[in-house]
Amino acid sequence: MPDAPLARQPGPGIHDTRTLRQTLRVAAVEGGLVRLEANRLSGCAHCAARAGCGARALAELAGAGPLEIGLPRTADVAPGDEVVVSMSGGAFLGAAGLAYLLPPAALVLAAGVFSALGLSDLWVALACLPVLVLSFLPVHRADRRGRIAAALSIDEVIPAPERAQT
Repeated sequence: MPDAPLARQPGPGIHDTRTLRQTLRVAAVEGGLVRLEANRLSGCAHCAARAGCGARALAELAGAGPLEIGLPRTADVAPGDEVVVSMSGGAFLGAAGLAYLLPPAALVLAAGVFSALGLSDLWVALACLPVLVLSFLPVHRADRRGRIAAALSIDEVIPAPERAQT
């Protein structure tokens, strides 16, 4: 009976399929810090093209300028280069859970508790406002401590055309 084939383990040359990757532009290099820029995207290409799309409206509220990310310098990069950054799927799910699941869950729980206490709808809504604000504190703390950006790593450097010719 033939042996079962060995399972391939992700290594330096093999990419994990659960890792998210994005190509970003290097805006500046400041000592040990690399500043990366990315265009802000709405939900999908179709929504970005429609004037009445809700995702586009939210993207406009977030700001029209590029999204800036600061990462530790781990590679030889220069302004104008492009880099491929990656984040594990687990780290992304953790950050998304803090940002998109915790606030609505806290709000629903608070509304249920306040309603069970017999408060009117107006008082329930007013009491839920501070709960909603407090529910964003974990993601704010994680961002200020750099935990979300620390999950990003530079995998590949694509030199700018003028730099690649030298």
